[in-house]
Amino acid sequence: GGICYKTTPHPFAAIRAYVDGHASPCARFQFYLASVVYASAEIEKLLWGLPVVCDRYVYSTLAYHAALGVDLGNFASPAGLVMPDVTVLLVADEAERMGRLRSRQSEDVSDRHLEGDTWFMGRVRDEFRKMGLIQIDTTSLAPAEVVASILGLIPGAAKQTEKAGVLL
Repeated sequence: GGICYKTTPHPFAAIRAYVDGHASPCARFQFYLASVVYASAEIEKLLWGLPVVCDRYVYSTLAYHAALGVDLGNFASPAGLVMPDVTVLLVADEAERMGRLRSRQSEDVSDRHLEGDTWFMGRVRDEFRKMGLIQIDTTSLAPAEVVASILGLIPGAAKQTEKAGVLL
């Protein structure tokens, strides 16, 4: 068992579309960084009971905003930010990525706009790669295979999954 936590958390999600549409890249970065700090405090509480898998966290904030041209040269991670034990970058070839994006029913206009821009997403991918994260190519993997690949990176996760009777 565990908890899936997706940023941008409430209450930030309520004004996200406005910030994405009206704020400068630097102000947008500050907004998303503040949402990560808020998420960190929530995640810290959740970790007392169960493992937490977070979809988009500080690395995403950094990669997307560096790709938008925000100068992160002097960036220092906020003090007290809960950092992940394992960080994984899921990648897929461009044709597969675009197919998945088209089939997704995302209500988030900003995500659809940015993720549909192949040139911009190439810049984001380059920023992620500079971070030296563990990469898993999901192009030909089923979701259960992706989960199994990730769990294989976490010490003890496979045993806990077997004990829980979960088949991946």
